[in-house]
Amino acid sequence: MLFEKEMIYLCYFTMYSIVLLIVGKSRTQQHNTLRHFYLGNRGMGLFRCTIAFIGTWISSATILGFTGNVFESGFAPLLYSVVPWFLGACLLYLISGKLYEYDVLTIPELIRKKYGSKYLQMIFAVIMMITYTLYLIIHIKGFGLVASVLFHIPYNVATLMIYLFILYSAFGGYRAVTRIDLMHIILLTAGTGIVFFLVIGQAGGLPEIFRRAGEISGFAHGGSTAANHPGDLFQLFDGEKFTPRMSTSMFFGWGLGLAANPQYMMRILSAKNQKTARHTILCALCYLVIFYFALLTIGFGMRVLFPSLAEVQYTDDIVVHVFNNLLYTPLNTLFLFAILGACISVSNSQLLLFATSFAYDFIRPTVKTAPREYTMILLTRLGVLLGGTLSLLFSLHPPDSLLSYGGDIWGIIGVTFFPILYGTFLYPKSTRQGVWASLSSGILAIAVFYPLYYLQILPVHPAFPGTALSALCFFAVSRMTWKGGKMDEKPTAL
Repeated sequence: MLFEKEMIYLCYFTMYSIVLLIVGKSRTQQHNTLRHFYLGNRGMGLFRCTIAFIGTWISSATILGFTGNVFESGFAPLLYSVVPWFLGACLLYLISGKLYEYDVLTIPELIRKKYGSKYLQMIFAVIMMITYTLYLIIHIKGFGLVASVLFHIPYNVATLMIYLFILYSAFGGYRAVTRIDLMHIILLTAGTGIVFFLVIGQAGGLPEIFRRAGEISGFAHGGSTAANHPGDLFQLFDGEKFTPRMSTSMFFGWGLGLAANPQYMMRILSAKNQKTARHTILCALCYLVIFYFALLTIGFGMRVLFPSLAEVQYTDDIVVHVFNNLLYTPLNTLFLFAILGACISVSNSQLLLFATSFAYDFIRPTVKTAPREYTMILLTRLGVLLGGTLSLLFSLHPPDSLLSYGGDIWGIIGVTFFPILYGTFLYPKSTRQGVWASLSSGILAIAVFYPLYYLQILPVHPAFPGTALSALCFFAVSRMTWKGGKMDEKPTAL
């Protein structure tokens, strides 16, 4: 049986690799302009934009982290992660029209053109490079966990596989990334549908899953530190990981971090017109509502079928263990490989953003004469190599929990980016001095509040006081330094 399973996995992996190589290569010969390489020439239709938005959203933190936490804690992870994600997307929708008016290639360039400071552009680029390097660890770990189990290879060897995949796909630029997103969303939809109906069938139907879930008691897995009692899985909070203060304050991590995240803003900027940009978010959310309902049901169904997994030590390992061992069928392989694909889809988009920040927003402002576009594309590809290698090295010692770690990294973006970007779009009296005050106080808040949080001294997520402080400084200093007059003209492309 083991040999047969490994042969099935090997066949799937071979086919998957061939398709990915073909899809990724088919767009490497696009027009050699930065506008094409960074944003697909801002000509993407609604379908392609929506697929790219979804592909950037769904990661291993979603599939492994969220579903595993549903198995362990029931409804509580919804308020901790999914609700903030959706609220953040709604905020992004509110400013999508104003964002699209800016004809820029990157978000740091938008800041430079609005406030006339190349140093702000460079600092924003550095923040993006740091956060995406740290966040890429999530996807590398997720891929490594799944691949090491499927192919019985060491975790570090498995991470080399995604390293090569994301380098290859990001080298092709924006259109190559979006085509790979399409491939992975098809795989993810099919795989999730298969395991959804498998779990429902095994558990006796959807009503039976939620009826029996209310009776669950005991430890979810071998690494659990607290037992569930009947009815606990239907609570929105628990006394361990998802306390009321932590879950509600996580909005400032996951929620505002998503709302101000350049990776989603770039999807909006790539649309062919403003209407497409706005509809992209709505269409993506419609798909994601169905997708999260499926993951929620899968998480509850696994707990009903297997109330306690003594052999599992970590929440992130639950999904792979169940579908690779306890509920294995050859068709489940689609779902397991869809997890691998989700890791690659988010990784290559974030790696491309790291590279554009490195080449266009950090290196380019330091030289007197702007390099040719061909040279900039080469520098961008060098940035892909640099970012991928740094993330791979950091992933040798990955975090224990994908879901909480991801919220912490997105919290850094919320603290530093959210007040400035949304103040720029919505507050007509914003000034350069206000931006500097917000950025300085935000970085200081991260340096102070995050250590207190990890030492368990701060009872709320550090992005909560951090964002409040940086927002206060932005509006207060902007108000004091505003001299009246017209707002800056909308920037034009270089």
